[in-house]
Amino acid sequence: MAKTIKEPASPKTLERRFGQAMKEMVEQMERQFRNEAIKGLNKSTIKKFEDSSMGEHEAALLSRYQFADAQVGNYARVFLKLANRVKRKLVRRFDNKRLDKLSDKILNSVDKQSKQKFYNQLSSAIGVDPVQLMRKEGLTPQMNALKLETLQWVKKLRDETLEKFTNDTLHAMAEGKSVEEILQQYDNLAEQRRNHAEFLARNQIQNYNSLSTKLRAQKAGARRARWSTSDDDRVRPSHADRDGKVFDLDKGLYSSIDGKYLMTGVDYDCRCTSELIIEDEEE
Repeated sequence: MAKTIKEPASPKTLERRFGQAMKEMVEQMERQFRNEAIKGLNKSTIKKFEDSSMGEHEAALLSRYQFADAQVGNYARVFLKLANRVKRKLVRRFDNKRLDKLSDKILNSVDKQSKQKFYNQLSSAIGVDPVQLMRKEGLTPQMNALKLETLQWVKKLRDETLEKFTNDTLHAMAEGKSVEEILQQYDNLAEQRRNHAEFLARNQIQNYNSLSTKLRAQKAGARRARWSTSDDDRVRPSHADRDGKVFDLDKGLYSSIDGKYLMTGVDYDCRCTSELIIEDEEE
């Protein structure tokens, strides 16, 4: 007779810790970029005003980065030079080794908790010592691949954030916006990137937990699972459509509402879980 075990929940404390770490990284990058690239350009512009014989009207035009004035294009190039310089500094500050160490530490904690919960439940279901089950797991290559996927995401977050800071500022300059408007737009963008980093980082932990559990379940002989929602008003229609349905672990569960095959916990901010079906060898 088939037995079921509940998918270990993604550890919320570690989700928050990883989300906070990524938010703080973006926060530190945006502060240094603002001070050394955007405000750095503003100071150099003022210096040029003081050293020149321009009148107030010409200086005002330059201070608004009007590209109609031929000299302003030079200030855009100065900004790009400053931006590239600070980007190199920030990539050194948040280098791959540092990001790998940070991510690896949190993922190892996630893995340890999820692994313990899964094998304790499996042990209760099939009557085998959980320590023995863990020793026989043999999933190191697959788990390493899952970790590397998250590590690559962290590096992508760093690089894309710096490119976004640069490109959006250049675009604002091209539109002839004032320094104050550019800084306001930049601050809005920085807040969006902080929230974006925190949200996706937490989702990354959920993904890792769900996919690592899937690998363990398949190794233990599970081929199917039953989808279960949180059963509240926050459940999205496409996930409610999957509630209670049995699906193959190697495919995920399809819904015509979103047109996707999904695993629980993998979709953005998904709180759904699954009951893993462990079938007897005879079945």
